[in-house]
Amino acid sequence: MKKKLQLLGVFTVLFLVLTVGLKGTLDGYYGFYYAEKEYNKPVIYTLSEEIIKLKPVSIFLSYTGFDTGYSFFAPNVASDFVLLFELKDAKGNVIENKIMPAFKNKESITRYTSVYNMFLDKISAEGGNLKDNKYQQYLDIIVKQIAVSVKNENPATKTITARLYLYHYPDLKSYKKGEKSEQLILIGEYK
Repeated sequence: MKKKLQLLGVFTVLFLVLTVGLKGTLDGYYGFYYAEKEYNKPVIYTLSEEIIKLKPVSIFLSYTGFDTGYSFFAPNVASDFVLLFELKDAKGNVIENKIMPAFKNKESITRYTSVYNMFLDKISAEGGNLKDNKYQQYLDIIVKQIAVSVKNENPATKTITARLYLYHYPDLKSYKKGEKSEQLILIGEYK
């Protein structure tokens, strides 16, 4: 009985990993090649979406990190975020601008920058609506908590403003025409 339960657990995890991978690949493919076109989703695509939307499955995927996906087409592979902090004193003068809290080791920086991957959900939308309002609030709280940490590093800081930007790199057509500079697109501002 114990071995059967273990096998069931292993096959469940493998099934979920494959389902997330399939959905990620289909998201990337249809998002890239059919972004401007109407199309009917294949049954396997719809089925993978429905499986991932199930509450226990989505909680498990989020908890384990499997929800980040394994997309082959990876249309957001070049997307990256930057979080800028503007620290002001009591008179409203800018004390400094920072891009991250002070860290004592390299691993902390790596972990901090991996948080940026979650912010892709801030720009993802289905039918123009944000996917999950509670999750959006959760992401906002993360930004605000990071801002509090940065504020606590400088005792002269009275107010802090955090701005979340998305790097926008030129598409291939623009790049071929000579446009090579990236732009910052404001995603959110937090005070």
